[in-house]
Amino acid sequence: MRKSIIILICLFIFSSCEDILEQSPKGVISSENFDNPVAVEGLVTSAYAMLDNVNGSDGFFPPISAIFYPASNWSYSDVRSDDAYKGGGGTGDIGELNSIELGIVAPTNFLIERKWEVIYFAISRCNKALRALNEISDELFPAKQQRIAEVRALRGHYYFELKRHFFVYPYLDENVLPGTEPEVANDLNSDQLWDLIIADFQAAASVLPADQGNEVGRVNRFMPIAYLCKVYMFRQDYTNALTQADLVINSGQYRLLDDLQALYSDPAVEHDGEHIFAMETNIGGGGTEGGNYNWGDLLTSPPGPAYGGGDGFHRPSQNLVNAFKVDPTSGLPLFDTFNASDLAPDDSTTAVDPRLDHAIGRPGIPWKDYTEGVYGNDWIREGATYGPYSKKKNIILVNSSLRGPQPFPWAQGAKNFPFIKYSDILLWKAEALVELNQNLDEARNLVNQIRQRAANSAMVAKLGSTENASNYQIGLYPSTGWTQDLARQAVRFERRLELCLEGHRFYDLVRWGVAEQVIDAYYQSESQKRPYLGVGDFIPNQHEFLPIPQNQIDLSNGVLMQNPFY
Repeated sequence: MRKSIIILICLFIFSSCEDILEQSPKGVISSENFDNPVAVEGLVTSAYAMLDNVNGSDGFFPPISAIFYPASNWSYSDVRSDDAYKGGGGTGDIGELNSIELGIVAPTNFLIERKWEVIYFAISRCNKALRALNEISDELFPAKQQRIAEVRALRGHYYFELKRHFFVYPYLDENVLPGTEPEVANDLNSDQLWDLIIADFQAAASVLPADQGNEVGRVNRFMPIAYLCKVYMFRQDYTNALTQADLVINSGQYRLLDDLQALYSDPAVEHDGEHIFAMETNIGGGGTEGGNYNWGDLLTSPPGPAYGGGDGFHRPSQNLVNAFKVDPTSGLPLFDTFNASDLAPDDSTTAVDPRLDHAIGRPGIPWKDYTEGVYGNDWIREGATYGPYSKKKNIILVNSSLRGPQPFPWAQGAKNFPFIKYSDILLWKAEALVELNQNLDEARNLVNQIRQRAANSAMVAKLGSTENASNYQIGLYPSTGWTQDLARQAVRFERRLELCLEGHRFYDLVRWGVAEQVIDAYYQSESQKRPYLGVGDFIPNQHEFLPIPQNQIDLSNGVLMQNPFY
């Protein structure tokens, strides 16, 4: 991205000081048309449209400004964990994100305020749609009950985002009179807020059809069911989580895709059974530059020849790269010793999990379907600060017909971003079984399903050859010695390998209660390679969540209270 664009966006953001709870969604249909089926359908669509976090309210480059509050949460999760560095043009490039990476989490940080704001814009659209749906008759709008269920499922998603980021917040539903939103306090406790999220998902699951047919972008019954599983995992209610996971698994509608490169790179397979809930994108939807893209991940494209440019943010850590090393005999992870030594950038002889080179760009390794050379120094920005690796996962194939205009917006196209995948469900079920100490062999089989998929998938090959580009090995866990402690370690490690760089890691560490232990150890060891991390510090019972933006507290005239950790 051009530096001048970022400067202009930042100037606009710093000049904005309106109370977000008073905002109405911009560019959507007026409530005066609540008796118009077309208008009501448009309000439902506007609630879906917020899944990409492009709120249309910034007044200047609204799609591109979503880089500051990505729906994928790479900057709010991966960069706050041991999985990724901020990246970009050095520590001063979006310095507020550098602060968050180091555990300097202030309520005046504009990135935190923007995350708060964009989620409330989405909730506002949901509530406006629900008010319209409640007003219109079933006769005028036969799809009324189904659309109510869809919007409640979406609202559950948006409130889940608020919950895992901010802990407590004002709860606004369709019954709050427009204009009175700033009068609503954040006085509900954590359990009450979780219960309201669950109520939305339960209501949606009871109405939605199992299959939306050709309307692939609409949520079906299994989206709220999968989300219920996720909520119960966060609440450590493993029995209920297990029930919801089984409903998804036993539906027969989802599967692990056979080809990892296609799963991570090819828009053509995104409705083939692995994505349960995703941000839908396209190249012909009329958005800026001709399509509706995942603008929040614009910065994560690597610079270099494949895409004609890129900004090089969201850079995989050496710690994450090391996690893919395996025992050369068993092909199993090195739980306790993986970070004892570093996998060298050009090392192709050490045994590694084959998912490494599907997820992460490494020097000397081919990049997806790009045939004019391998990933190398000309793909790397600020290597002295952030090392030699780039995110490769969930970036579109270079030669895809569904890629957007070239070169800008770099690697954007019709590449959806998955919020919940089938592999996620399998791992939640395995984790629930382990925590219940119930049927550990089934948990092992679930983890092995995912590992077997990686073993069977085509490996990354040397350029112009069928020979593997590195020493890929991956084994299955045997039944021998499969205790609860080992199973817990295996499931948690598998989540990191399978779901890395997809915005899950930080939240997993928090819900497992190990964030302080893991992140402080990461700062200590990783700072030997990346000195800027030497000042990093994780404060327990505080940094698990973000503070409520100070600007919003000030504008509320005493209605909003800072969350209890700050």
